Amino acid sequence: MINEALAAKEAALFQFLKKYKRPAVAFSGGVDSSVLLAACCIAGLEVKPIMAESCLVPQFEHEDALRIAKETNTIITFVSFDPLKNEAFCANDGQRCYYCKGLLMQTLQSVVKKLDCDVLFDGANADDVGDYRPGMQAAKEAGVISPLLACGITKAEVRVLAEKYGLSVAQKPAYACLASRIAYGEFITEAKLKRIEVAEAELRKLGLEDLRVRCHGNLARIEVSPEQISLVAEMYRDEVVQLVKSAGFNFVALDLQGYRKGSLNSELGK
Repeated sequence: MINEALAAKEAALFQFLKKYKRPAVAFSGGVDSSVLLAACCIAGLEVKPIMAESCLVPQFEHEDALRIAKETNTIITFVSFDPLKNEAFCANDGQRCYYCKGLLMQTLQSVVKKLDCDVLFDGANADDVGDYRPGMQAAKEAGVISPLLACGITKAEVRVLAEKYGLSVAQKPAYACLASRIAYGEFITEAKLKRIEVAEAELRKLGLEDLRVRCHGNLARIEVSPEQISLVAEMYRDEVVQLVKSAGFNFVALDLQGYRKGSLNSELGK
């Protein structure tokens, strides 16, 4: 059940969406873009999800996206995207996300035209405004519209709607791209992205939640939920060290502060 305030926001969302007939959704397989896609379907729009395939996106996101496509009875258009061709992105300064999102949205917009869609939506929500997200400015400059944000729908409310719409990703943890694991100023390479993906995939099999493997050169700084820090340090220490080193890191460290959203952003401005 949704409360009165969210019901009003949902009604506003449907009214907003119905201004468009054939929207495309920048789709990731996450809960935000999945709810937006489902809402477009419920509103009766001829919606087309578009998903970029790149070295920044782990395999499980692709699998989640295909499952949501089945749940919403839509067909995903997959687009190849290689941000590593952009030197500014690879240099990995504080505007990394701006460079990447700008190129990504330009790529998706070119597909929007081919699909004969009239607008490109993304899944930004009201909570994203309070975080450091230079990519949102790039999306805006590329003409992308954010219906969830426009209607004031928060992340928690997105999850409630996902439950209402019967989406399997309703409780899926937020998952930023793999480049967000690499410390600012450290050059981004495909090899680094791959070892991060492999390390996180292996550690996730241990049941670790809110997991991040932050890359600092050859050192992996592992963030897990505060409740699981002692579990990693005591029960899984040897396994974690072995799995992370097998992925290509030389040193393994456990962050005693635990998982924090965008923890590497604390280095900006220093």
